[in-house]
Amino acid sequence: MQPDYHIEDLVHQTGNLVVYRVTTRDQVPLALVRLRYDEEILTKLRGGVFEGALAQLMQLNHNCLRSVVNGGLDPIDGYPWVAARWWDGVVLTDRVRDRDLTEEELLRIQNFSKSLINALGPIAGTVAFTPRSIVTCGEGEQIMDTFSIDYHSWFAAFAHGIHPADLVDIQAKYKALTTYLRRQAGFTSNPLLTSPEALPSQPEQSVALPSAAKSSTLKVLSVLILMLGAIGYLGWKLGDHNPSNEGKPNNLESTLETNPPAIEKHHTRSVSQKKEIRELQITDRPKNSAKFARIDPTSPYSLDNKIGKWITFEATPKMIDEKGRLIIPDSQIRAVTPVASSKLVKSALRNKVTLRGFLASPTVMRIVNPDDIIVTYLLRDHYTIDDEPQIRKQFTEAGQIIPVRAVVQEVTKSQSGKTLYLQFKSAPPEFTGRIEKSKAEEGLNETYLKSLIGKMIEIKGRARKSSNSSRLSIVLTNRSQIRLIE
Repeated sequence: MQPDYHIEDLVHQTGNLVVYRVTTRDQVPLALVRLRYDEEILTKLRGGVFEGALAQLMQLNHNCLRSVVNGGLDPIDGYPWVAARWWDGVVLTDRVRDRDLTEEELLRIQNFSKSLINALGPIAGTVAFTPRSIVTCGEGEQIMDTFSIDYHSWFAAFAHGIHPADLVDIQAKYKALTTYLRRQAGFTSNPLLTSPEALPSQPEQSVALPSAAKSSTLKVLSVLILMLGAIGYLGWKLGDHNPSNEGKPNNLESTLETNPPAIEKHHTRSVSQKKEIRELQITDRPKNSAKFARIDPTSPYSLDNKIGKWITFEATPKMIDEKGRLIIPDSQIRAVTPVASSKLVKSALRNKVTLRGFLASPTVMRIVNPDDIIVTYLLRDHYTIDDEPQIRKQFTEAGQIIPVRAVVQEVTKSQSGKTLYLQFKSAPPEFTGRIEKSKAEEGLNETYLKSLIGKMIEIKGRARKSSNSSRLSIVLTNRSQIRLIE
């Protein structure tokens, strides 16, 4: 990875990617995204696919797009990374959470989305039209909604020999975004939903926000005026047709009273139908985490055909409801946690977590295994051997690269002599720096490692648990991963 990027903060993390805010040597802010794939995809990307995919990605350009300016393969673990333009602003999910999104703002987001679709054509389907990926920047006349490409899907598609635009339906993504915004903003109707096929061919026309807003406002006012006029006319006709009833309002009231029971009955029946929605019986839990269907709990279409299946997603739950269920922000899903997991639930609150469970109904996910509540803590400047439990539980499964500071106690070898260990603890279980001779650079040898005994060092590498022992290791292949702490 480019050495002159300085990490300022970790801003987002899932099982597939980590996003940092970084600055260049010239103090230019960027968003640096590290992408994680399985070994099959990594092999294809390392074989030359990544460079071609990156070149096409960097050619995408639009005023609303957070364009990619750099990228490469990490020399330590081989994972891809991209650096994109950084925009200071507000994530869309924060705007709609309190239902304070106005009609004018919704129009603006729609117009910027349509402008992007017109400019990019079919490739616009690779844009992440999800609320978590849309950032509103600027103020007043300079305000703009910015978007990013779904980087993880982009490179995965190229690795499978498919262009990413061939895997998506842009109309469905645009409709899902608009429907979500209207529901979250409290708009029950959907008069502004426009198919991208009907959009004007010139992007400039789509960004003409003031005229679009005025046009829609005038249309709505016209309809309201016509409706009010019709109602007034109907009232006048009724009064003119039955002049003898002017002094008998009770007759009119008694006439109207004959209708409400039918309406009440219909309403009661509708409510009872909602209450009768029963949860599906839980099926056998998949043994492999890859068998869980990955969803976006904030998307109104993400749950299609997922009822009765095992699902997984990332979220930051901030509270529990009166029944003790985790409330998933911006979603109707409530997560029912296992018995005797109250401590784990408390640690999950206000932290980024990965949840896995059975979707028993459109609103209820049942978590049957405490291990399916995976808390992901934000990365600190460095960890120590006192953080061993957290490292074992949180970072080894994801193969997370972390910095660790410790004093080297001794240097040991494996039985075959092919692996060297920097021992950081004097008692088991082992906590080590792991160096495989066949994969390490020439300078990372036994003589150099022994010179570190008794010194405080910081090592940065991927956390790994041994498959046949309790040993926890940080994998090292280059001397640049080791820094002596004065």
